[in-house]
Amino acid sequence: MEFDATDGYVWSRDAGNQTTTLGLRGNETKSSSNHDWRRFASNPTLQVDYNNPPEVPVQISDSHGGGCTTNSATPRLINETRPTFTAYVRDRDSTSASRQKVKAQFAWSVDGSQVGSVDSPATDVAVWNSGSFRSARATALPEDVLIAYRVRAHDGTSWSGWSPYCYLRVNTSRPDQGPAVASTDYPAGDTFHGSPGLPGEFTFSNNGVPTATDYYYGFNDDSCTTRLTPDEQGGSVTVTLTPRQEGPNWIYARTVDGFGNSSDCALVYSFLVAPPSAPVAHIGFDEGQGDRAADAIDPDRGATLSSGVDWVRGRVGTTENPLLDPTPRMTGTAVHTSGYTAGDPGPYDQINADYPAVDTSGTFAVAAWVKLDRAHAHHTAVAQEGAQQSAFHLGYQGNTGQWVFKMSPEDEHWDGSRPWASVMSSQSAEIGVWTHLLGTYDSQTRKLTLYVDGVEQGEAAHTGAWNATGPLTVGRGLVQGVDDHHWPGSIDDVRVWDRVVLDHIVTDHEIETEVWRLANSPVAPEGRWTLDEYDGTVVADSTDHGLDATLHGDPLTAWNLAENAVTASPGVRLNGIDEYIATADPALRTDRSFSVAAWVRLDETAGAIDATVLDQSGPTDSAFRLGHRGSDGRWTFTLTSDGGSGAGTTATSTAPARLGEWTHLVGVYDHTRKETVLYVNGFKEARATVDHAWHADGPVHIGAARQQGAVSHHWKGDIDDVHAYQGVLNAFGLSEVRNGEFPNIQS
Repeated sequence: MEFDATDGYVWSRDAGNQTTTLGLRGNETKSSSNHDWRRFASNPTLQVDYNNPPEVPVQISDSHGGGCTTNSATPRLINETRPTFTAYVRDRDSTSASRQKVKAQFAWSVDGSQVGSVDSPATDVAVWNSGSFRSARATALPEDVLIAYRVRAHDGTSWSGWSPYCYLRVNTSRPDQGPAVASTDYPAGDTFHGSPGLPGEFTFSNNGVPTATDYYYGFNDDSCTTRLTPDEQGGSVTVTLTPRQEGPNWIYARTVDGFGNSSDCALVYSFLVAPPSAPVAHIGFDEGQGDRAADAIDPDRGATLSSGVDWVRGRVGTTENPLLDPTPRMTGTAVHTSGYTAGDPGPYDQINADYPAVDTSGTFAVAAWVKLDRAHAHHTAVAQEGAQQSAFHLGYQGNTGQWVFKMSPEDEHWDGSRPWASVMSSQSAEIGVWTHLLGTYDSQTRKLTLYVDGVEQGEAAHTGAWNATGPLTVGRGLVQGVDDHHWPGSIDDVRVWDRVVLDHIVTDHEIETEVWRLANSPVAPEGRWTLDEYDGTVVADSTDHGLDATLHGDPLTAWNLAENAVTASPGVRLNGIDEYIATADPALRTDRSFSVAAWVRLDETAGAIDATVLDQSGPTDSAFRLGHRGSDGRWTFTLTSDGGSGAGTTATSTAPARLGEWTHLVGVYDHTRKETVLYVNGFKEARATVDHAWHADGPVHIGAARQQGAVSHHWKGDIDDVHAYQGVLNAFGLSEVRNGEFPNIQS
């Protein structure tokens, strides 16, 4: 466009193919040899619009999730034949006053020849110097060839330059099979290996899929959701897995190749797991004398007791010879250490094994029965020491008053910079009570867990596990290089495993979990009164507790009249008015698991009375009552509420009692499960949930109970062979007790 203003007016004429325009209209023209001139009415204000082409697009990607790969030797691998391409476009002509509509064009080539292209819609681009993403879905791309694609932008007038080429390859064929799996810890085949709770290494390899990028697996489930990624494409991955069930175990898996295709989730590996393995160390403290305690796993090794350690009655008993002498001998089956005493410079009591029991950097578990005489500081029941610290402590936490399982972060002089991993009990520790503690550390999950009397208390993360190569210690720990945290009380039945002790059923033939069994069995006989006296008022205890009882009644009518026709043994006959038998002291901790049993025959005329065959009482009420309810004539086992009200939770037989017939009754309180169970003639009749068990520290009554401070609920009829055990009788124990035997209490 040319302009002429020589005569005082502005004239214009077309001088080429430019796009310049005038802002005012003209009203006259003049001619020239090449173009027509146009005169404007007055001098115009000129506005000249120039166009800039869009910038070359950047941030190029495809919908498979990856960015542009500019190296043709390592193209992007995708499993979509119609991916959506995306790029970021900008245009300098896009301003707040004027917006540009810009589109992107994606074009792809094979062997240097373009085979397709697609345009995105043309829409407003963001104000300069920002930009906007543009996307377009490709038409079908060829498979198994190298594809080069690029992109440019157009603003309706001008094109940008092309971006660099991006390279990809398409394949939609799925791998035929999942990964191969191999393990030397748990080989495939028909031979049993390892144990539930014992970790093993498993290696996943590509199984003929060289572009494998991930393996997804499920252990004993076919979800295939847990991801394993090799360091390089097609590489193998080794992972630690912990079987949690005996017998057949299965690994399901699938392979994802470099294109993103996945094989089916299918069974790829199976193996057999042996029954739960024995502890790697088991110090039962059954010697009862001397300065050595043997390890039942390897009798050639054991622990040495310092001169101050005493032998005392334990929680877990034994028999000298179960075949020749079935009477339980429990005296001397635990050790007692005096702990720290103010003003005493030491040395203090301690028990040191000859060996480290376990690699504390790996998976392990440790358990013990413990009883504190007093508590004034941190007290360690079991530990394993390094050079400066014990790797773990199982015991009592003095500043909180709770049971604890804790692990130290390193074998160095601790300066507080790295925290210990600790799990503490939900309730305060009780003094003077046998308590079962179990701590586990799972190196796979890096978590430690504490169980108290079979009940899980919680877990904590521990990422600093290290191997303590010093000895297993009982009754103390190592802290800052010095023996410390001495235990004031008794310790029994220390066990260590190189696996996790599991709190679930691991095989079809199991009834109880291993955690439950450790806390509730074997039972400990606390009193047995066979009631086969023939005169006098002294009623002998058949265990070595010496908890003899006294007959409150007439010996002439109590003895020699009640004959148990089932067991062919005599019993006692009580009048139901004022006669009963009582001990001077308690037999049981009634706030912990216990089992009581008796043969009974209720007189035919006693059907309407409430009668108790056995209890253990507190100041005003019985903690439990095993007996008969007159209102409906049924057998009952009741755990009362503390406070003397007599109310509580009752397990009741399904059928009324058969009066005049000998019947075997068993009442069980399971502290771990918080339930009571009633057995009648060996059959489980009822169970009830209970959360209010309390300890009655008064006498045992045979043939009566205590209610509101008075002895009542007198038994009218016969009673024979009364048993009291700490712990829960299992099916075999129930049968043995019914047959008039001590249950097998071997640990």
